[in-house]
Amino acid sequence: MRTKETLLGILIGLVLTLIGMSIYTFYFSEETLLNSLSFLYQERKLGALISLGALLNLPAFFVLIRKEKYPTAYGLVGILIVLVGVIALLKAF
Repeated sequence: MRTKETLLGILIGLVLTLIGMSIYTFYFSEETLLNSLSFLYQERKLGALISLGALLNLPAFFVLIRKEKYPTAYGLVGILIVLVGVIALLKAF
């Protein structure tokens, strides 16, 4: 049971990050989503977009904590740590 809740937190974190990235890209870019992501990768700015997209996870985290869904919040924090690693790798290479 606890594993399912943790996986749900990971899924929520990924989906909210992708939604945040998409909203930001659609709002500020005139290109298609794939062209924008390709351009941001070439300009070494994709990590910044991931960071902005991950901001949607903050309210979700506090809602989960308030509802005492700790395993789900644990999964959300776990995926955020993975995203920090991805951002660090994008900055390094």
